[in-house]
Amino acid sequence: MRLEASAVHQKRAAQIGRAKGMIWMVSVTIFFALYDLYFAKLSVFVTICICIIICAITAILFAWSMKTLRLAKKLPGDNSIEAIQRGDSMRRWFLIILIVEIAGFNIAPIALWKFDHLQYIVPVVILIAALHFIPLGRIFEMPVYYFLGIILSLITIVTMFLVPVSLQIGNLPALVAIPSLSFIFLNWIVILYILKDAMKYLRKV
Repeated sequence: MRLEASAVHQKRAAQIGRAKGMIWMVSVTIFFALYDLYFAKLSVFVTICICIIICAITAILFAWSMKTLRLAKKLPGDNSIEAIQRGDSMRRWFLIILIVEIAGFNIAPIALWKFDHLQYIVPVVILIAALHFIPLGRIFEMPVYYFLGIILSLITIVTMFLVPVSLQIGNLPALVAIPSLSFIFLNWIVILYILKDAMKYLRKV
């Protein structure tokens, strides 16, 4: 399966949208990374070293995302009827997916609390986030989102069904650590890939 974005991403609006999306993904990823680091309860020295690495990776990806956003804004605009209609359709479907995702984030924890399965809150939240990338791959014509959504969903589902609740990885429950660490590293890989792909269209700007 080819992971490159379609030719539509040569357009100004698409490039701006991708850059903003990467800024959001970088922000969400550092939240999960610091969350895991805090609850891992490692030694002070190890915690500081890992925190420096996380912040360095975040700073690099954030700076690169801002650079692509700045370059994207220099691209010529496309005011054709087709481009406007495509943009409206993308925004409409993205809003629908966002509403469904937010509803899932709110309903799932309440349902798990109701049925006394609080240990599954983090993996279920990550599963919801993973699943939302699959339709986004189609909406934004970015096959790499299929890769992220499918792989992360499979990892999370297998973890919930096969990993014992009592199993620990360090000081973190494996039910939390495996999906969360997978989310972090896969996000970083996908962000890096998308930014590198974006530069193919922005290098001459």
